[in-house]
Amino acid sequence: MTQEIKAPIRLGFIGLSATGWASTALAPPLFENPLSSKYSLVAVSTSKSESAEASAAKYSELASKAQGKSVVVKPYHGSAKQIVSDKDVDMVAVSIKVLDHKEAAMEAIEAGKDLFIEWPAGKGVDETKELYEAAKRKGIRTMIGFQSRFTSYALKAKQIVDGGELGKILSSTFIISLTSFWGPTTLSFYRYILSSINGASFLDIPGGHSLDLFTHVLGPISSLSATIKNQVPYSTLVGVDGQSTGETLPNDSPTQVCVTGTLASGALFTIHLQAAVTEADFNWIVHGEKGVLRIVDGSDVSERKKRRGFFDATPDVYLNGEKVEVEADDVTKRTGLNWKAFAERDATNVADLEQALRMKEVLQAIVKSSNEGRRVVLL
Repeated sequence: MTQEIKAPIRLGFIGLSATGWASTALAPPLFENPLSSKYSLVAVSTSKSESAEASAAKYSELASKAQGKSVVVKPYHGSAKQIVSDKDVDMVAVSIKVLDHKEAAMEAIEAGKDLFIEWPAGKGVDETKELYEAAKRKGIRTMIGFQSRFTSYALKAKQIVDGGELGKILSSTFIISLTSFWGPTTLSFYRYILSSINGASFLDIPGGHSLDLFTHVLGPISSLSATIKNQVPYSTLVGVDGQSTGETLPNDSPTQVCVTGTLASGALFTIHLQAAVTEADFNWIVHGEKGVLRIVDGSDVSERKKRRGFFDATPDVYLNGEKVEVEADDVTKRTGLNWKAFAERDATNVADLEQALRMKEVLQAIVKSSNEGRRVVLL
């Protein structure tokens, strides 16, 4: 069993370079109040020695400033075994390509370290199940990067629903549209997302985040019927400058996902997720016996055309036609709330590997329903 960890939690971070997703979204809140007193970044691990040294230098400076004293962040590279074996590391964070999730996370679990892992927490349902079972055997705490449940609008929606302001929930319609990724062009270094076998498809990543948001507020899915379809069978690879590399690859990731079904509460739902469209959009309606909650993207068409998807937006919230004020937020605020909830042992809001496995089973049921043309019962 894992031992009780006293604050600050000493964190070793696999995949934290000086640039990239982890550096812009996951790490910044750790160096600001209140998290700077709850976590201490002590080590980083990247694929190459050069990037590890650059990362360690950057975060040593940030950590020293946050702690008000000299802090040296240790650099590791290559195998995850080195950083997870560090006796000064209490918890390991994993933010790397999904293809490498299982190996790195399993090293941390077997070393008895608490674990943060970005969604989708392994490739397919089998890898996520292996990680969950290993973590359960070791008795460690786990945390999933389901940031969407920490958006201002999601927190407000959950407060409204849980507080009974809508009464019994009757139905919900949930529509999300993304303009980029899994479309006619794909950044060359994301080429692996075009093959669904790699566990990074549109259904796997945005689909998982979207469905977690939906079910965190309204509760688990009891049964579903689904149709998924790929409408963009090929994608041209482009560089960061947007120019074609001259290589075109097959894309078997679904770009349209339509799901209907019943929630455990008895409410009916309709979900439509789509990629590779001309305008990003977000429209979520919840009907209850006492009223209606609407969460909608209120931005104009020109902005929606430029934006990648709902992850970038702070939509408007309306309760029974009256606008509800919610705080503006961004991805670092969301990830910060996730880190804070874990440190404070807020099991209500922090997703763990068990919840990640349940979500993988929902995604698996969506594919099964579409392939077999039938309703799938989950609960």
